Amino acid sequence: MKYKILPLLLWLVSSLVFAQHQKAQMISPENDDAVISYFQQCPESPDGKKVAFTIFCSPDSMELMVKNRDDGKLTSIAKVKGQHRHSGTHPVWADNETVIYGSSTEYEVYRHNIKTGEVRKFRGGQISDYSPLNNKVLLINNNEKFGKVGIYVLDVKNGDTKCLISRDDIAPLKDEIGTKNPVEYWRLDHPYWSPDGKKINFQIKTFPNKSLSDHDYIFYTDEHAREIHFIGKKPMHVQWWDNNSLYGHDWFDKKDYHMRRYDLNGNLLEEIAGYGCHGAVSPNRNWIVTESWYGSDPIKVQLYKKGETQPTALLYEQAAVVNGKKFWEIRSHIHPAFSRDGQRVYFNAQGSDGLSKVWCYDLSEIISSN
Repeated sequence: MKYKILPLLLWLVSSLVFAQHQKAQMISPENDDAVISYFQQCPESPDGKKVAFTIFCSPDSMELMVKNRDDGKLTSIAKVKGQHRHSGTHPVWADNETVIYGSSTEYEVYRHNIKTGEVRKFRGGQISDYSPLNNKVLLINNNEKFGKVGIYVLDVKNGDTKCLISRDDIAPLKDEIGTKNPVEYWRLDHPYWSPDGKKINFQIKTFPNKSLSDHDYIFYTDEHAREIHFIGKKPMHVQWWDNNSLYGHDWFDKKDYHMRRYDLNGNLLEEIAGYGCHGAVSPNRNWIVTESWYGSDPIKVQLYKKGETQPTALLYEQAAVVNGKKFWEIRSHIHPAFSRDGQRVYFNAQGSDGLSKVWCYDLSEIISSN
C-alpha cells in the first residue's frame, strides 16, 4: 500500500509547485533573457500602469523595455552598449513618463522621456538608487580610470555629477572598522537613499572581488557627507526600513539568514522574517518576499508575514540548473520588488530555456485572507 501512496504524494507535491508557477505570470517575452533592476526597487511607473525591465541582446548590448499593464503592449525604449547581468540597464522611474537608466560598462546615464522622446545623457557610474524627493541618483564608481573610486551623486535636473564619498574619505576609518585589508582592495557599494532623501547608507567591501561577512562593513552619512558614521558588520543586502533604521538578512551575528532590523548604531531592534537572501518589504511593511540563500537548490521565492519566521506562501520554485544554465553563476538574481500598492511582487527567475525572465505574482488573494 505504501508504494501506491508514494507516487500519489509525489504527484501532489509536483502539482502544488506547478500551481504556484501558474500564479506567477511571465511579463517579459518568453524567448528573451530579461531582468528587472534590483531588489526593493519597484519596476512599475508611479501610477502603476507601466513596467520597465532590461532585455539582454548581443554580447555587448542591452535593451530597455516598457510594458503596459492594461493591454500588454511592449515598447522598446532604447539600446545601450555593454551588459550588466546583475541589474541590466537598472531602470528607475522619475515620473510616469520619465525613466532613468544607464550602462555601467560605458559609464553613461540617461534621462529619457518616453512620451516626447527627449533624452539627456550624463557621465556617471553604475546606478544604485534614485530619490524622487531630491531628484538625485546615487552612482557607484569602482574604476579608477573614470575618477575617484567612490559614490557619486547625479542631479538629473541640472546634470551635475559629483563624488560624494571617495575611498580616500573612508581610509582614515581603517582602524575603527578593524580591517587589515589594504585600502586599494576596498570597494564602495550599494548606496541607498533613506525614505526622506536626507541620508545615505552604503557598504565597504574590503576583500578583493568577493563579498564576505568578515570583510564587509556598513556606514551611513547625511546627504552632503559631512560626517560618516560606521555602523558595523553589515547584514546582507541592507536597506532602509525607515529614516532611522535598517534591515537585511543576518549572515554575521546569528548567521541564520533571518531578516532583522537594526538601529543606526548596529543594535538589533526586531526580527522581521525568516530565512532569505535578497529581501523586499511591502510599502505598508506588513509583508516580505525573499529567496533562498546563494547556492541553494532548489531556489525558493517565499512570502513572509512581518514578524513570522515561517513563510506564508511559496511563490515560485526552480532548480539551480535549468537547461544547463546555472542560475547562481549567470547572476540574474531573484531581486524581488513590490508594486507601489503592495498587491504584486516582481522577480527574476529562469524559464524552461534556462534564460532569466521577469515574473509577476498577484498577492491580493493571499493578503486579503491573512
